[in-house]
Amino acid sequence: MARTKAQLSTGARLADYLTVGYLAMRCPIGKIRETLAQQGLESQRRRGLPHDVLIYFVLAMVLYANVAYEEVLRLVIEGLRPLLGDEGLMQSTVSKGAISQARGRVGAGPLKVLYQEQVQPHGPQGMPGVFYRGLRIMAIDGSTLDMPDEAANAECYGYPPASRGASAFPKLRFVAMAECGTHTLCYAEPGPYEQGERELALSVIAHADSSMLVTADRGFYSYAFWKHS
Repeated sequence: MARTKAQLSTGARLADYLTVGYLAMRCPIGKIRETLAQQGLESQRRRGLPHDVLIYFVLAMVLYANVAYEEVLRLVIEGLRPLLGDEGLMQSTVSKGAISQARGRVGAGPLKVLYQEQVQPHGPQGMPGVFYRGLRIMAIDGSTLDMPDEAANAECYGYPPASRGASAFPKLRFVAMAECGTHTLCYAEPGPYEQGERELALSVIAHADSSMLVTADRGFYSYAFWKHS
């Protein structure tokens, strides 16, 4: 699923830079550097692609899914410049290959830790759909995502069955607990396509507590499952 050389439709707008600033506000640079350090992944040099900048790049890719890597990175660098200054950012252009190599060195570990610590139910009192009789309304559900057609993804997630031939892309299955008022997906648990939603949901429902009203569709029936919570 390679990206084309697409650019932002009208160049980088002020709103795009503010989006990066908002990411930095919600996921502070200090927290990112602390997480990288805990996993032994802090950057030793700033002339290449710093690992903290790389984390923001991965977050921004979700928001700009159809834009080329280099363009997303340029947006992130300019958006972070008021926060980090010129000394905190690399001084030369980084190629698509260098971006991919840096992502391979950092891996998914820091992103998983940041997700688990940062993405929590956050809807305030008074916001429609967040609370019912003092309980935070949550919902368990599952879905699937197409993954890049690469050998590692095929081995990890597998291909869904197809009526004719083979499916084009490996597919990841996940289950999450959504905060109904904000639609924030919390405690998401990914797995292979063939793994059942109820099995994946066991680790998700473990996060439920007495402050929540948890709902689910009929696919999650089971006395043992709800007792697990």
